[in-house]
Amino acid sequence: MHRKHPISVVVYNHLFPNPRPEDPTSFSAHLSKNLVGEVRIETATFYGSLDTVEARYPGLNYSHPPHRKRLGRFPHHARLFQAFDELQLTETEIAGLCRWEGTLWARERYERDEGCKVEDTTGNEIGPWVDHRRQRQRPRQGDHIRVKTDIANHRPDEEMPDSDASDDCSDSEELESIGIPLNQRLIEAAARREQGVSVVMDPDYEKFLERAQQRGEIHTPTPPPSPMPPIPSFLHHPGAQAPPSC
Repeated sequence: MHRKHPISVVVYNHLFPNPRPEDPTSFSAHLSKNLVGEVRIETATFYGSLDTVEARYPGLNYSHPPHRKRLGRFPHHARLFQAFDELQLTETEIAGLCRWEGTLWARERYERDEGCKVEDTTGNEIGPWVDHRRQRQRPRQGDHIRVKTDIANHRPDEEMPDSDASDDCSDSEELESIGIPLNQRLIEAAARREQGVSVVMDPDYEKFLERAQQRGEIHTPTPPPSPMPPIPSFLHHPGAQAPPSC
């Protein structure tokens, strides 16, 4: 981009659009009053002393982001870099403007006049960077976490109650409901029958035999007609319980 005015004038007018009496009257005055002092402070802070050639000629590049970050801590340099960005100066324009103590221009002139190369020792003690992220992401053997999960298969038929268990429960309830009175009646009827007395079958016992035959629990041939069928042997004991009735 071709500019009608020198870069120093353009930058000064951008920094001081309405100069006050205490403001510098030109960019050169601003440089000597404000910028050079900040460069010296940064150089002394960074190198510690000016005993080495590198410290006397640090070669600060005003287009290099790390150098701009170092100098941007100072107020006048921060405003200067902001003006560079707002004016959209190119690196060539910045290099043509920044020709003072401590800049890259001063180092290059010293190297040309002395015929030597100023060694930049910044970062010499920093080793090559190694990316350890992949090593951390790679799991080591033995670090695996194993989770054992037991999966129970739910089947609908398990929710249905067992019919046999229900029948057993029902039979137990019926046995408890009949109790000893029926046993006593059956024992007395058996005793009278042995004495030759005609005894009518107990109605509760008759119902039980019918249910047992229907379930297939009693498999006996049809006996000849008699007033009362044989009494099961377990009923001869006074403490036994009779089978259930309907």
